[in-house]
Amino acid sequence: MSSEATDLDTFFPLPSSPPSTRSPSRLPGITRSSSDALIKVLKDNHVKWHAFFNDRGFHNHASHHLLAIYALGAGGPLIEEAYQTHVVYMRPAFKSPEPVNEKNFWKHVGKREFYNSYLEYFRSLLVKKDVTEVIEEYIFSAKANVGGPGVDGSPRLLNRFLASIVHPMIHTSCGLEFGILGLVAEGLAQSAVHPADAGPLIPPSLFQAHSTSVVARLTALLPSLTLRKGTVAKEGAFTNRKSTGAVVHAFSILARVLADDRFAPASLSLPVPEDGSNFAKVNAEVGDAIVAFAGEWAAELDGDGATADAVAKKIEELAWMNALIYGVGGWAGKHKTDNKFNADFFYMHLVTSTIFLPSLVAYLTPRSAALLLRTYFSVSLGWYVAQGRPALPIREFYAGTTPKPVQPGEPHTVPAKDTLTADDASPNPWLPIVQTTIVHPAEHLCKLQRALMHDATLYGTRAAGEFAGVTELEGAEVLDGTVFVRIAGLTADRIGWMREGQEAVNWDRCGFF
Repeated sequence: MSSEATDLDTFFPLPSSPPSTRSPSRLPGITRSSSDALIKVLKDNHVKWHAFFNDRGFHNHASHHLLAIYALGAGGPLIEEAYQTHVVYMRPAFKSPEPVNEKNFWKHVGKREFYNSYLEYFRSLLVKKDVTEVIEEYIFSAKANVGGPGVDGSPRLLNRFLASIVHPMIHTSCGLEFGILGLVAEGLAQSAVHPADAGPLIPPSLFQAHSTSVVARLTALLPSLTLRKGTVAKEGAFTNRKSTGAVVHAFSILARVLADDRFAPASLSLPVPEDGSNFAKVNAEVGDAIVAFAGEWAAELDGDGATADAVAKKIEELAWMNALIYGVGGWAGKHKTDNKFNADFFYMHLVTSTIFLPSLVAYLTPRSAALLLRTYFSVSLGWYVAQGRPALPIREFYAGTTPKPVQPGEPHTVPAKDTLTADDASPNPWLPIVQTTIVHPAEHLCKLQRALMHDATLYGTRAAGEFAGVTELEGAEVLDGTVFVRIAGLTADRIGWMREGQEAVNWDRCGFF
């Protein structure tokens, strides 16, 4: 075996178990053959293709797509065919203008043409250091964000990590969830070359008291981490101490944003002209107000508040909040022409990214986990406002949607005599959704449906009334665990049940204006 092949095997081993009990489960259907097929195409993608397929910085999504359908049970031939849908538009990998090393690392931050040099840098680093230490130093440290000795200016790496609808975070976390170090290196390299587009949503003040001298893992949540290089100090790890911060639910912040005219599209002159950015406009005009809201929401995590229970609670709030933004907002903001669900491309990313939070915080110190959740919350709110801040009429949504979505053309067969609930065309509505999703060529659809199914797995037993009296969001009292399958059904109807004969439909980008 060549040294290059051995090197690739180090970075692209067979997928390992998820690092957290709250990471997404993997469905039956995974075999050694499908695992080998996955690793083969991930290696090919890593070697042959660039992270961006055009000069506008559009992302290579192949690995996200392939990992999602693999986790949903896709076989080897399907994984290979899905990969080929990406190969046709890829840009070949190219050499950067010069290598990146410790001396010039900060010099080229934000320059896409240096992606391959940053990739080589992180590949080299990750075989020497623990993955937690690397992420802490290059994403969450004060030096990586506000600078310091030997660093010109403010690198703002956490800002870049959450840039472009959090793509670098998603990519890095794919590697952490599946135990694939090569994807972690790719995600960190992407972070280094992305623009810092979140502006004031991630203020320098968040890093003033931060030190990375102690590297800790969240032992209260996770029994083992597959990418660790050895024993990591437990000082600073999650504890079970109670938070002393005030309790403000994410739904209450949503209610306040909806009620505040500062965030109305008209007040912000949204949408901006096509050559501008709604997100940048929001950051400039109301970024400080969003940061203030995020501070209230994350107050529970201050000091010793970043306990295992507190972090899990906040991740759950983010999952519900972003599902409501995409699902209830998309239902309320139906297209004026055809009255169909508005499957917003930007809001969809808010949902797909939440499932990676448990796998990511598994490798972070408590302080960095709190920092991640606070800034991710700010970015999510920023995108909610940037796309038009649609109303969230929860009661009407429940009255107008079903917890039992059915694939087109049911019934396909006549049930045999004595079949239980023979008149129920969808005894488990998730199963036909999974089947149609894994063969759909839209790479974001599998990510979204997997995220919603994961949320339903964790939170599906929530009963109506559990949010009553604990949030300021109108209608929250009717929310229950069926919200996720309702949204999944709306999405399948909108993007197309291709396996059942419907044509594919693109994601919506018109916003809610």
